[in-house]
Amino acid sequence: MAKFRFSAFSDEIDACFDKQIEGVKALGIDMIELRGVDGKSFIELSDEEVEIVKKKLIANGISLSALGTPIGKMNVDGDFEAHKILLTRIMDIGDMLGCKVLRMFSFYPAENMDDAEFKQIAFGYIGELLDMADERGFILCHENEKDIFGCSPERELELMQFFGGRLKAVLDPGNFAFCFEDASKGYPLLKDYIHYFHIKDADESGAIVPPGKGVANLAEILKAVNEDREGEVILTMEPHLMNFTGLSSLSKLDDIHHVYSFETPFEAFKVATEAVRSMIEGL
Repeated sequence: MAKFRFSAFSDEIDACFDKQIEGVKALGIDMIELRGVDGKSFIELSDEEVEIVKKKLIANGISLSALGTPIGKMNVDGDFEAHKILLTRIMDIGDMLGCKVLRMFSFYPAENMDDAEFKQIAFGYIGELLDMADERGFILCHENEKDIFGCSPERELELMQFFGGRLKAVLDPGNFAFCFEDASKGYPLLKDYIHYFHIKDADESGAIVPPGKGVANLAEILKAVNEDREGEVILTMEPHLMNFTGLSSLSKLDDIHHVYSFETPFEAFKVATEAVRSMIEGL
């Protein structure tokens, strides 16, 4: 039986880091996946600002489940050397914060690039990033996302198998639903490689909806995880139920549609969290 533990992309609650902390504490969540801090990406923080974040986390009894990095969100014909410098900085921040888990992606193809060339370059880049991470004791966790190499369950499995377990998976069933992939395939194919989960949902039209209202099969996945796993399983809430500061840098806003409305981002996050808690209670 699994012990589910909630984490959160708290920048969906508020851009202000202090209000993020207030929000997750009000929801009974004691972990966050760090991404946005006071309206900017954590990768932009100075050493002094990182120390302030660390002190606030410690003072409020909140730990980090992962760093939500943008590594791998780049066309393969982009500046990969600059990307490696960015990973070095991110690992420096991770060491300062005591967090060794990094979320990443598997790159976008260059314009008019065929799939075989895209795969060769993307896998080569990921291998270099893994070497860098291994040297410093970091774990790279690949998130399935639209348009990157690992955009489908089958392609993500190909990635996991190629790297023989060195690359881990952060499974986001809602992203599969959002991309019109069969989300029910994700967990069975990838379960041996999954390090943790992101939680969102989407309906048949691709609109983002509260967990359990779409076709991401979240309840079925949680049931299977509960049967398969012992010990702690981290569920990072990333419901995307409202636009928030920094979303435009993460996704193309014309891709994201909502069919539910909420008064505030906190309300949206609360509805999503309570829905998942109800699923777990029903196991």
